[in-house]
Amino acid sequence: MGEYADTKRHKIKRFLKWLCQKNKDIETKKGGKHNIIVKYIFGGFPFPIPFKHNVVNKHIIKDFMKKLTKEWKVCTKDEFDKKIK
Repeated sequence: MGEYADTKRHKIKRFLKWLCQKNKDIETKKGGKHNIIVKYIFGGFPFPIPFKHNVVNKHIIKDFMKKLTKEWKVCTKDEFDKKIK
């Protein structure tokens, strides 16, 4: 079984709100019909998260975790796991 399961979108929204309060260089915007765009000022490309359905796919969650912890280094894996799971 995988490490991350499909996650309800209200958990993701709560996590993004916490992340924006923790790090002022992170911003979220509405992008497109059903997406939220997470952008790090010092990072490269923004990360889109689809909110079309009530859950976000586990593969998107895993990619988002890698982007935050390894590329952008704005939170640790433990913080991410604690807030998402």
